[in-house]
Amino acid sequence: NIGLYVLYRAVVVNKWDFEYPVIDKRKTGDTLKRYMQERGLTDRDVQEYLGLACVQTVYRWTTGISIPTIDNLYALSRLMKVSIDDLICCSKH
Repeated sequence: NIGLYVLYRAVVVNKWDFEYPVIDKRKTGDTLKRYMQERGLTDRDVQEYLGLACVQTVYRWTTGISIPTIDNLYALSRLMKVSIDDLICCSKH
């Protein structure tokens, strides 16, 4: 029941004074793209570094269609020399 979920979520937010974070795929993709450009990396470079089957996966990340898995986020953070938190952008709701 959606009403119960909303009520439960409101209680949790009030009890812990915490809002559940939601990753903004578009902003995260823009951030990834910016770090790649700053380092002179192409989608193909990232694809090869991560051993991905196709470059479209990286394209989907940088355009905000999807986000990398935690394993790939970790590898990207090492490649870009930033923390995972620097790569991920959360949306406000």
